[in-house]
Amino acid sequence: MRNLILIMVFSLMTTSSIADSTSITRRFDDIERTVKQIDANQLNYRIEKDLLKETYSNNYEKISLFITLFLGVVGIFGYLGLRDITSIKKEYEKELSNLRQIQSQFNIKSQEFDVEKKKFDEELKSIIKENEEQSRKIKFIELKDKVRSLLNDNQLTPALEFANAALLITNNDVDLLNQKGRILCRLNQIKEAVNAYQIARKTNPTDSGTILNTAECLYFAKDTEGASKLISEHKGLFESTDNGMLLELFNIIELYFKSEKDPLIQLAESYVTFENLKLTGKRMSGWDLTEAIYFIHHQPDSELKTIIQNIIKYWNGQITGENLLTELKIELPENLVEKK
Repeated sequence: MRNLILIMVFSLMTTSSIADSTSITRRFDDIERTVKQIDANQLNYRIEKDLLKETYSNNYEKISLFITLFLGVVGIFGYLGLRDITSIKKEYEKELSNLRQIQSQFNIKSQEFDVEKKKFDEELKSIIKENEEQSRKIKFIELKDKVRSLLNDNQLTPALEFANAALLITNNDVDLLNQKGRILCRLNQIKEAVNAYQIARKTNPTDSGTILNTAECLYFAKDTEGASKLISEHKGLFESTDNGMLLELFNIIELYFKSEKDPLIQLAESYVTFENLKLTGKRMSGWDLTEAIYFIHHQPDSELKTIIQNIIKYWNGQITGENLLTELKIELPENLVEKK
């Protein structure tokens, strides 16, 4: 490089005229300084280049080492991670199997529980139903006893209210229906009384008390045809009740509706004897005349009402035979006068 520059300088010196040696010398010095500067720059460039090369090499090695280490760590963690995933998968499958077994057992237990619960619910419902039924029965018995007590005391309106309340609980109790019929008879609600007795007969067609009460109430309702049909169907029952005295009572009621005064007077006279002239006593021991007494009481005032009313009183033991004849303005028969 230096030789080249010298040649160039020399060429310049040969081609140009040497005018001033001082200027050439100065110029030569400048060129020499320039060459030295170029050499220095070239040296600096080599040094910088070597330094850059060394730095790059060191950095490359560091980066390679770091990448190698990083990949190694990643590989290790990847290997361990794969092992963990495999292990976790196995454990998961095992736990899943256990959960399935637990679920199966739970389903079985749940079904057993449902069966037991259903059984318990049914038993509980049965107990509740039984308790309710017992409560209903107790309530019904209490109301029925109250009706009987009020009826015996002739407290008819509250007795009817309690009877209706009891029938809301049990609407087919024959005894209670008969009591309601008797209450209605005493309240002069004859049509309703007949209906109550008819319901009782439908419930138990062979109940003797219901048959007898129905026939009496039919006579109160002037339904002699219906009463006669019932009597003919159960003739033995009516003939045996108080030795046929119930049929005689029905006959007296029928005579009253037919306004047969004379036959009623004759019957009244036939009842009185020397033995019972001064005595009182019930002629009917098995039959309650209270409904007949109430029935007559509700009839309009008349001579026939007075006759049948006193006959019933005599039958019920409320007056003597002599009182009966006196009330009916019947003179004592001669045979009774002589004995008296």
